Order: sequence, then C-alpha cells, then structure tokens
Amino acid sequence: MTFKNVVFSSCNIPLSLMYLDDWSCVIVEGTNSKKYLQGQLTIDTSLLQMHQHIICAHCNINGKIWSVLRLLNYKTGYIYIQPDDVSDIQIHELQKYAIFSNITIRKENNLLLFGISGLNAKMLLMKFFSKIPNQEYSMVNHEDITLLWFKDPIERFLLIVPKNNTFIENIKKEKVFLSTSNQWAALDIESGYPIITRTMMNKFLPLSVNLEKLGGINFKKGCYYGQEVIAKIKFKHLNKRSLYWIQSVKYKNKLPNIGRLIEIKKHQNWFIVGHVVFAVVMYNDMIWVQAILDSNLNINSVLRINGYDDYFYIKKSFSI
Repeated sequence: MTFKNVVFSSCNIPLSLMYLDDWSCVIVEGTNSKKYLQGQLTIDTSLLQMHQHIICAHCNINGKIWSVLRLLNYKTGYIYIQPDDVSDIQIHELQKYAIFSNITIRKENNLLLFGISGLNAKMLLMKFFSKIPNQEYSMVNHEDITLLWFKDPIERFLLIVPKNNTFIENIKKEKVFLSTSNQWAALDIESGYPIITRTMMNKFLPLSVNLEKLGGINFKKGCYYGQEVIAKIKFKHLNKRSLYWIQSVKYKNKLPNIGRLIEIKKHQNWFIVGHVVFAVVMYNDMIWVQAILDSNLNINSVLRINGYDDYFYIKKSFSI
C-alpha cells in the first residue's frame, strides 16, 4: 500500500491517514529545558500544561522567524514539531546559547508523524485508544504513542508514533485513504497555520504569519530573542504584512516555487506585494497557495505569481 499525493479540501476529504514525512520531531531534555526555551520562544513555557500543545516561533535577534513550531511536554522534557528541512539550521541556532545550560537538543529520527482526518476520524481512533484528545485536553499519551487534537479547518489528529510500533500497520487495514504530507499542508493553509520552510527562514516576523491570532505570541512574558523588535512592531502598529490563502483562477498543475514573488495589478501595471510561502496542487488541479502579502489588499484583488501564467484570487485573509 502506498501513500498517494492526492489532496482534498476539508469539505471533501475522505477518511485519511497522512504520512508526514516532510516534518520532524526535535527533543529538548534536561533540568534547564523549560527555562532555556522560555528565553528562546515566543510563548510562555511555564503556562504550557501537560495535556496541551501550542504553536509558537523561534526567532533571531531581529525578530525574524527561524521556525514556526508546535511545542508539547514529552517524557523528561519537551518535543516540538516543524518542517524537516529547517531542523538542522534551527537546532544549530537553538544550541548556540545552551553551552552553560543543562540541556540536550536533538532531532529524533525514531519517531514518525501521521495525520488522521475526514469522516469518522475520531471513531476510527476509538477502535484503538480508550481516550481521544479534544478541545479541553488537546494532547493524550497512550504508552509510547502521542495524539494531538486540532479543531481547524475540521477535526483532525496528529500522531507521534515510534518506528517499531505496529499501530500504523493496523490502521492501514481499515478503510482509510493513504495520503501524503501535502494533504496536511492543505488543511494548514485553510486553517491559517503558517508553514515556514528553509527558503522562508529569517524573512518574516511572527506578527506577519498569523501567530498572534493563533495564540503563539505572549506579550507579557520576559525577554526572548527578538522580543524587543516584535513588541515594538505590535504596540506601534508597524506590521504591514499578513498571511493569506490564495487560489488559482483556472485549472493548472504547475506548482509555484516557494519564495516566488507575488504581484498585484494596479492601473495596468504590476507591483510586488509579497511571496509564496507554500503551495499544493489540489485534486481538481487548482493551486492553493499560502502567501505573505501586504495586509491592506482588497479581497477582490487580481494577483499573479512571477513567472506563472495564471491569475490568482484571495480565498481568505488572516490579518488581525
């Protein structure tokens, strides 16, 4: 059985198992792990409960994002999930200031990530687990498997599974559609969860990628890298960019490259307004794009991607 790169919208997705091979897990362990992450991430780690997971960012000194990650408590420390192609650089940056702290930071290659969503996804999991995560308890551990709950754009679950566990093989025996990480990415695009890959590292502030609305920035905590810049942009209302979901007008199957410039038509001329952050080809051959654009765009704006023949329109703006 193979995983198929066929991507559905949330209203059309069948019961699906998604292999998230483009994502990775990073483990942070040690007695100083909470304190150390407190000085590095945009959220208050002291408020993170054992039964929760939260989105946040790791930024450089100028407030630009190294990585958008999902953090949770894990065994004797923490684990966070992020796109795999940023992990080597991001871990190196996170380790720079850990020399005097009693912590270890490593990518865990013995853990696999899977998404489950679609009709009766919860009922499927109830066949195998006695307790399923929900809005109140968004993380549940079952022996060596961790389940995370997401509400948007439809109920879905992310599973952290050891390589030697047979659970996934048992799931495959059910009537599930086997899909790739692009399906999970499409659901993230619908939800307004930013997907920051290596090409887009060090380019955007957390305020520009919808993190404040997602609860991924705490403005009451102490200092962390980039905090002064981020707070200044927030309280002086200087942020000029927002996260968008845009879609091709016609049926196409040419996928725009990450980082490609996006332009808007004004008075018969084209002006640069942003960049492609991520893109997927949908089941109907339309292109969905997650983009960072100027925040003041009209919802009816006509857009094009540099080097791409088709026009795009705005499906949703995630501006605050």
